[in-house]
Amino acid sequence: MSRRVLLALRPVSPVERLFGAGAALARRMDADLEVLADPDHPRWVDIVTRLTELSRGGLGCRLTPMPGLEIRQVVDYARGHEGIVSVVVGRPGAWSGEHGADHWTRLECPLVAASDSPGQPHEP
Repeated sequence: MSRRVLLALRPVSPVERLFGAGAALARRMDADLEVLADPDHPRWVDIVTRLTELSRGGLGCRLTPMPGLEIRQVVDYARGHEGIVSVVVGRPGAWSGEHGADHWTRLECPLVAASDSPGQPHEP
């Protein structure tokens, strides 16, 4: 079983910033990086390219397409797969929508908010 950091991307997520945070965390935790994204993501080609670059740099990477990606799918995926050591998202509250942010409390691993830092642009 490999350890994995799960990076979940919304269509409006700051892709480069989240990849930076996810990849850095994966390296620190001696883990692979798995990205969940909707195949209709407007930056799908950039996501594939970024993962290829990270793989060439020695980081184990994989892309898991998940149509209509929402909070419930991310939490259920993390809970249902062994080896997930952390989940990285931009802004947890931005995922809540109609399902509520309380879904994050169901995670059995740490949730990392990579774009809630002061001085960073606000993710819608």
